[in-house]
Amino acid sequence: MCVVPLRKDREEAEAEVAAKANRRAADPDWGQRVAPELGQVNPAMATAMQRSVGNATLGRMIAQGPAGPKVPHAAPGARGKKRTQDEVVERGESPPTNQQKTEAGAATRATRSGKAGATPSVKGKEQRVEEEIGNPTLVFTSRYDGDEEHSLNGDNSIGFAQTATLRRADGMQTPAAEAYDFWQEVSDESRQIVPASVNYRPKKSSRAWVVDGPFHPPYNDEDGNVVNAADRITFVDNPGFSTTTRMSAGYFLVDYTVRFRWKVRKKQGGRFTKAEPFWASDEMVHRVTSAFDAENLEEAVRVNHRAAGNRTWNVQLPN
Repeated sequence: MCVVPLRKDREEAEAEVAAKANRRAADPDWGQRVAPELGQVNPAMATAMQRSVGNATLGRMIAQGPAGPKVPHAAPGARGKKRTQDEVVERGESPPTNQQKTEAGAATRATRSGKAGATPSVKGKEQRVEEEIGNPTLVFTSRYDGDEEHSLNGDNSIGFAQTATLRRADGMQTPAAEAYDFWQEVSDESRQIVPASVNYRPKKSSRAWVVDGPFHPPYNDEDGNVVNAADRITFVDNPGFSTTTRMSAGYFLVDYTVRFRWKVRKKQGGRFTKAEPFWASDEMVHRVTSAFDAENLEEAVRVNHRAAGNRTWNVQLPN
C-alpha cells in the first residue's frame, strides 16, 4: 500500500534537506558524517533528499549506516594529506604506545629513535674539545756519589746519582703521564777484576742499548725510582756499583763507562709504545777509572770519576 505524506511533513523534510545541502556545499566531508545524524529515513525525507542531493549521494549516505566511516583520529584539515607520526594517534590504547609520561606528568611524543625526549644522534666522531699536547722540557742532573778510594779487599761504593725530569708544556692541564710516553735507555761497558781472574787480568763486559729497569710507562712510583706528579715525571737513578750493589771484597773496578739517553713521544691511544716517531736526547756519559796495582793488593787507590753533568732540552715532539 502506498502512503502519501502530508504536505506539511513534506515541506519540513524539504527544508531540512536544503539546510543539510547548504552545509555539504561548505564542507566536502559532510556526506561521510551526515548519516549518523539522520537516523531512520522515511519515504517523505527520501523523496525530498532525492530532489536536493541526487540518488547517488543519497545511496552512499544510507549504505554507510548509522556508525559512519571508520578513520583514524587526526588533526582537522588533515584529510587528503600524508599523515606523519606526529599527526596520527591510533585509537584503542590509553595512553597511545607512542607517548610516554614525563616527570611532570605530561605526555611527550617519541622521537624517531622511539625514546621520549632523546637527543638526536650526531653522525661522525664525537665532538669534544681536547687539549693540545705541547712540547715538554727535559731536565737532567747528575753527580758522582761514591767513595774517593778503592781497594781489592774493600767494600766500596762506586756510582752516580742522577735524575731526569720531564715537565709538561706550560699552561697544560692534562697530567704528564697521560700526555707523554717517556722512557730511559742505558748502555754500559766495564773492566773489572773478579775472584776467578787469572793473574788479576780484568774481565770485560758490555751491554747494548736497552730500556732501563722501571724507567718507562706506566710509571710505577711505589719504590721511589719514579716520581709521577701531575706536571712532571722524574726518573731517580743510581747507576754504577753503589747503594744495594757494591764492589765487595775480591772485586776491583778498573774502568766503567755508562751511557744514558731519553725518548719522548705523544701518548698513542693510551698505551705505551716505543715505535717512531719520537724525540731522542743526546747521550749522557759517566766514567770511572782506577789504577790497580798487583804489587800492592792491600793498598787503596784513587777513584777517578767524571759525571755526565747537567743538561736541559726543549723537547720538539714529532708530528
